[in-house]
Amino acid sequence: MKRILALALAGLLPLAALHAQTLAVVDMEKALAHHPNTPNDQKLLESTLAEYTKERDALRADIDRRMDERDQALKDAQNPMLAPAKADELRKLAEDKTRDIEAAIRRADAQMAERSNTLSEMERNLIKRTTDEILAHIEAYAKENKLDLVLYKNVVPYAKDGLDITDRIIARCGGTPPKADAAKDGAELAPPAKSGLPAKPAN
Repeated sequence: MKRILALALAGLLPLAALHAQTLAVVDMEKALAHHPNTPNDQKLLESTLAEYTKERDALRADIDRRMDERDQALKDAQNPMLAPAKADELRKLAEDKTRDIEAAIRRADAQMAERSNTLSEMERNLIKRTTDEILAHIEAYAKENKLDLVLYKNVVPYAKDGLDITDRIIARCGGTPPKADAAKDGAELAPPAKSGLPAKPAN
């Protein structure tokens, strides 16, 4: 009997240990959005994009100018009043300009591809820096509060509100958690408007 009881208790131990575990979830997208690094990082990315856009527009304007010059040379070469030698000279000039335009387009494409890669790498580095900081705060919070497991909220089908520690992590990072949407809380909703109809007389 004692052996049977001991085996039964042993079978319950893993289940008891599971219930003793403390879990939490974190919304990393929300934590990133409200981290104090994010506004400045966004401004840096936007200013860098604006700089690269200005550079692209300048390259495009230069190519357009070259095309206009080439087209003008071809037009001038068709002037019947020109000497044949001069017309040939203008056609040769147009051919040279066409080759220059093709080379300029290749250079511009390569330059803009490099700028795009640079911008993407910058964004990845900024996000990684902030994510690493958030993860460090999550680990510290978990140890301080004796949490056994912290999961990403977006990969969990369901988690009750009490398990979400996102706002606490945002605060630890020096950010400001967003205010709760009062309209989602039934207790915060305004009472229904009273009907203008007269009350029904009692029987």
